[in-house]
Amino acid sequence: MPAGLRAFLRAKGSFALKRQNRRFREAEFVDPDFAEALCDDKSGRQSADRKAQRKTQQFCRQVQRALNLGLADCSLEGCDLFVEEVSPAPDCGHLLAHVVITNGYAIADAMSALRSETPRLRSEVAMAIARKRAPELAFVPAFLSGGEDE
Repeated sequence: MPAGLRAFLRAKGSFALKRQNRRFREAEFVDPDFAEALCDDKSGRQSADRKAQRKTQQFCRQVQRALNLGLADCSLEGCDLFVEEVSPAPDCGHLLAHVVITNGYAIADAMSALRSETPRLRSEVAMAIARKRAPELAFVPAFLSGGEDE
């Protein structure tokens, strides 16, 4: 430990015996607040959490693009489907796709058509992403809200 830092820690007032220095056989004193600040890695943990969330959002957007391309190629008669959002449910191994269904098409018919197309859509997603396993897909109808004043 540099002499300047040792003098600073001794002048601070509160000390804690950290450990014996084996080479010099003298006690090394460290301010507990200073040691806690050095050892406390909350910012690193928060940074890792933010990075994981960002990667999850990137993955969901990538799957959303692949699903929209797959649905554009889909041969559902008279039904235009669009994936509005993809979210992890509960993790990236299982994804929940919120699908906008055009007016004039029954939701039950659209959902049954999506269930029958799920294996093909999952293979489209698998080709578009770089993962060991393709995620399981589940679909729910999305309801557009807002835009109209009453």
